[in-house]
Amino acid sequence: MEKTVRPFTKRVLQTLDRYQLLKEGDHTLVALSGGPDSVALLLVLQELRDRLSLELSAAHLNHQLRGEESEQDEQFVCDLCRKLAIPIEVRRVDTGHAVRESGENLESCARRLRYDFLFEVAGRQESRVATGHTLNDQAETFLMKLVRGSGPAGLSGISPLRVNWMGTPGTSPSVTVVRPLLGTLRQDILDYLADQNQTYRIDSSNQDLSLDRNWVRHQLIPLLQERLNPALLETLQRSTELFGEVEEFLGRQGKEAFNRCRSGGDRGTRLRISALENLPAIIAKEVIRRAIATSKGDLRDINLKHVEEVIQLSRITSGKEIHLPGGLRVQREFEDLRFTLEPPPGPFSYPLKVPGEIYIKETSKCVEARTGHRRQERKGERGPEKEGQRKREESVWIKWSGESLTVRSRRPGDMYRVSLKSGEKKLKELFQKDRIPKSQRDRLVVVEGDNEIIWVEGFPVQPKYRVSPSAAGALEIRLRHETSGGKEPLKERGKKVEK
Repeated sequence: MEKTVRPFTKRVLQTLDRYQLLKEGDHTLVALSGGPDSVALLLVLQELRDRLSLELSAAHLNHQLRGEESEQDEQFVCDLCRKLAIPIEVRRVDTGHAVRESGENLESCARRLRYDFLFEVAGRQESRVATGHTLNDQAETFLMKLVRGSGPAGLSGISPLRVNWMGTPGTSPSVTVVRPLLGTLRQDILDYLADQNQTYRIDSSNQDLSLDRNWVRHQLIPLLQERLNPALLETLQRSTELFGEVEEFLGRQGKEAFNRCRSGGDRGTRLRISALENLPAIIAKEVIRRAIATSKGDLRDINLKHVEEVIQLSRITSGKEIHLPGGLRVQREFEDLRFTLEPPPGPFSYPLKVPGEIYIKETSKCVEARTGHRRQERKGERGPEKEGQRKREESVWIKWSGESLTVRSRRPGDMYRVSLKSGEKKLKELFQKDRIPKSQRDRLVVVEGDNEIIWVEGFPVQPKYRVSPSAAGALEIRLRHETSGGKEPLKERGKKVEK
């Protein structure tokens, strides 16, 4: 007689069947953190191993973020896999160091490192990756993306199955990620584990309400369930499915429209503006999303605001450009929009004579130092910044009597003061507060004198160096963006300082 199948296991089987997540004989790599979701996933797939003829293995990445807790997590998953006779691969990574090197926030950096590891192992094993995302995770993701202004693609939520290409889609190796628990509630998982007397690890950082997802999980969702809809999680799941259908339709329409709008030319992706203007607004946005994805390889850090900026660019004069996350440059060139991926600039440092001018080839910018009183306020120029002013200035005046300055890129540990009312802060924190994309931070100009930062592009002059344009000894720093090509436009060129 066939063994009785637990209700929890039946729900997982239904999810596997509905979305065709696993085929008979598939090698499945379980992302095993040691938490209740991933432990339940490992146990239920172990329970279904013979039924589905699955080959199971596990992988655990020790992020080394929680000291002894991280070590205990690693030991726990190794012991569990040994008990179940499931092979496991473990790796340790200094996530804190990776965050400092990349400039990413902790959550996104840890996620990237984790998936890079999983994809590497899955690629070697020729396996699918199974993660323990649940109905609760789906609801949390939907709410966070909703309040951040995501479109239909973002609101379609976590996909039960996603193919991740390691390079060019369709031609490069790929790894498929499946989520068998996406139809189950976290409480069902806890009940399933209790029924089997199976322990699991608790990540103490999941209780930190300063993290957005934790606040949504522990504060917002319970409040919405109590006040508006006890079945909120199931309701939001239906919403994500509807948005998924909308995304699928828009994807098909957008692909056809993208092919019609695309024009030939040199490197990069080009869209004919005349063709774009004839499209319904929602299809035009999908075309732009495809152009961005084609150019940079993905849509990471791209949201509706960026898409609308590209649309606005198509309506203004030729020769203008914008910069999007991931180093993507979009230019209006006559009747086309041109999308090109800019490689991140290397560190630079140039001496700037006073008076004098230099060209920064790494960022295609010119910086000029000019002495003397300004006879009249020219159109478009501004005086010294007022307290608290945070505008993107292209011309500033500083108090400086030296013969030269240094123009350079940012460096780790840079400190800067923008207000008389505030002390020095890390430049990185100021960038984060002003929401300056990571792809643009290394392109910003830092003006330094006597080993002290005087001005950072896009910020007010350091208070002790601020001066009125009419003051004796005032020095004007002018910055220009050169977008005409790779030729150096100035008569006098600076030489890069070797470190």
